[in-house]
Amino acid sequence: MAKILTTGVLRRHSSTMFLTVEAFNVDPDSFRSVSVLMFDWSSGFPVVIPMADPSTVSIPPNQYRTFRSFQLPSNLFAYEVRVLHPKDKDVVVNVFGLSDIAFDPQTGNNAMQHDLAVVKLK
Repeated sequence: MAKILTTGVLRRHSSTMFLTVEAFNVDPDSFRSVSVLMFDWSSGFPVVIPMADPSTVSIPPNQYRTFRSFQLPSNLFAYEVRVLHPKDKDVVVNVFGLSDIAFDPQTGNNAMQHDLAVVKLK
């Protein structure tokens, strides 16, 4: 069973062009599976945001993987990022809003793992 973390619905900063999740597997011996979903909530309903990277990966021991959205449409103003990962403490995730795909995080537009809410979906 996976743990589900969410940013909740966030308002997009005007400079944010991409969403990125960094998932780090700190386990020295075992692979960990992580999935990321991104949603546009601008209409009041969730619409999947296309991603440039696979939405599910198996992360090798002591490595991290990046999950990136394609460039966000200009009319997107509210979004959510959900992360599904094992219920252990070996995976750490952080969410960033970027102004450029070349790793330019927006100040105040980041959610560290301790900022993410745990949800239980049925």
